[in-house]
Amino acid sequence: MGLVAGACFADMGHEVTLVDNDQQKLAALKSGQVPIHEQFLPELLSRHRGQRLNFSDDLQAAVRSSSAIFVAVALRRRTAAMRTYLCGVVAREISGAIDGYKIVVEKSTVPVYTSEWVRKIILRNGAEGDSFDVCLQPGVPARRDRSHRLLFPDRIVVGCDSEQCADVLRAVYAPLCDGSYYKRADAIPQPDRSQIPPPLIVTSTKSAELIKHASNAFLAMKISFINAVASICESWAPTFSRFAKESEPTHASGRAF
Repeated sequence: MGLVAGACFADMGHEVTLVDNDQQKLAALKSGQVPIHEQFLPELLSRHRGQRLNFSDDLQAAVRSSSAIFVAVALRRRTAAMRTYLCGVVAREISGAIDGYKIVVEKSTVPVYTSEWVRKIILRNGAEGDSFDVCLQPGVPARRDRSHRLLFPDRIVVGCDSEQCADVLRAVYAPLCDGSYYKRADAIPQPDRSQIPPPLIVTSTKSAELIKHASNAFLAMKISFINAVASICESWAPTFSRFAKESEPTHASGRAF
């Protein structure tokens, strides 16, 4: 998610630094390799690599040069481990590099109150309370590739508890919300049934954390429902086939046609 999000933000026109502690992965990205299969990702990386999109292992330098720090951690099985990771990153490195107003944006699925907990960790590590905000920008789950989900979302939900934080996120997504990105000749192709421009919905951080869980659960429910319908169809397929064969019209000679 972090790699695709960074490439999409660069395509919107932002200056992006992607940070990772895996030196092998960073070397591959800098050399032009694409480590994952994702539609349009090779085109976006080749378009912006070394210009609007750079790769680094220096998190503190990236934080100092950025207005918005998006934390994208993929951990699906153990929520406690994810929270530990977030706290470790924020406490040891991000908090020490805050030298002006920054927003720390959670992109992962986290329990409600995680943003408040992360804020306390940053404060305990020396950052001033008015120098940062912690917010959540949950992605909308959908059965399409990530680049389309990020650049052609059905809606953009931002969870924040201050108007200053909301203004920064509005600026980040302005190329989508004002429609300017979609007028460009080099924009990636528009998927079917996409809403342009997408609405931007501002909520509290706790509401956004809950919205992410509700969206995931609703998608899982729809998938479970259609799988149940498919199972019914498969179980009745032999009966329907026999009925259709017995109901075939025949010629006067008795042959089916």
